[in-house]
Amino acid sequence: MKRRQFLYAAVVLGLCLLAGTASIWGFAEEELGFRDRDGTYYPPNGDFPEGRISTVHDDLTLALAIAAGFTFTDSQTLRIWDQLVDSEVLPSTPVSYTYGNAGFYTPPKPAIACLGKNHARQVWPTAKFDPETSAVTTRFGPYSPFFHFPHLNGSDLSSLHDWAWGITDTLQGYEAYAWGGTLDFTLMQAVQNGGCIITRTVTISMPIPSGSLEAFATYIHTLGDAYSHEDCMHALAEQTPPAPWGTHTVPALGDTSIYACDYNPTDPKNNDAHGREFGSVYSDTQRTINAARAIYAELSARGLSREGVYVPLPLTTTLTVSGTETSLEGAIEHFVTGWAYDEPSRRREYADRLVEALRGLPRTAIKRVYLPLACKSCP
Repeated sequence: MKRRQFLYAAVVLGLCLLAGTASIWGFAEEELGFRDRDGTYYPPNGDFPEGRISTVHDDLTLALAIAAGFTFTDSQTLRIWDQLVDSEVLPSTPVSYTYGNAGFYTPPKPAIACLGKNHARQVWPTAKFDPETSAVTTRFGPYSPFFHFPHLNGSDLSSLHDWAWGITDTLQGYEAYAWGGTLDFTLMQAVQNGGCIITRTVTISMPIPSGSLEAFATYIHTLGDAYSHEDCMHALAEQTPPAPWGTHTVPALGDTSIYACDYNPTDPKNNDAHGREFGSVYSDTQRTINAARAIYAELSARGLSREGVYVPLPLTTTLTVSGTETSLEGAIEHFVTGWAYDEPSRRREYADRLVEALRGLPRTAIKRVYLPLACKSCP
């Protein structure tokens, strides 16, 4: 029995050295590098998925922002800061883009907080989290579930919305910590084996001001993730016991398979939870389409009321993309369903043609009327 446990531990440890603990992703990164504002291309680098981007958070966001009436410059800002929520740092010359670290709270002490529960091994945050250098939105840290696994129509997403719009100056969220037994490597294993799970409501110190365009990009990233993980969140809530926050399940690390949540970040597949969000085979693509529509609605509202210079285009707007006449909505659906997850270069090429088509359209300028201070109460 002891020998069997030792062999199991050795196998799982080997997998963890390759994959790390179950990390949190929405719209998984693809085998593409980052393009700077001036078109400079930085190829993927490092272990997967570091150094890679998501065509939804990056390329599609650029097209949607342009369609929503933002300038090309502001659209670039939106797509870069959207992707930065995942990437933390993106290359540029002379200075790289970085989300920044505004500080983290001192974590709870498991010896005190976890009496009577398994706490031999820290499961969350992961070993990749460094409170001194990690960005506040890091997928490996205590705020990861808040930024990357929010509840659609939940208080977490609502809090991000209000901060992004400048309705509130501070961002109210929560921290997530988990400990388990010596053979627990994922959150679900810790939950099922009597581990110690702690969440704390906190004011998250943000490195960017509320109401800024960068803050809004953070919100639309999280909004997209809420749709991406919608089915998984429902499945996790139905488990016994239910998961305390959103997470992927990684059967390769010993997790019980939960179809809507299965995803191995070091070995992504076309048929895993995020691979199914692209192509023509799976109905999961509807989540991606719904996410794009929701993001476009938010971008349109923001553009009309704040930074936009053109009236947002209706989804029924006729476009010619890559020689084919379509509507804006049809172009979004083709971007999602036209190619499988492992064909990101073709998806990016289509997004580039979509951007060209959008920039070539005649647009109606937004005419804002600013009343003098003395006339704010005028009829």
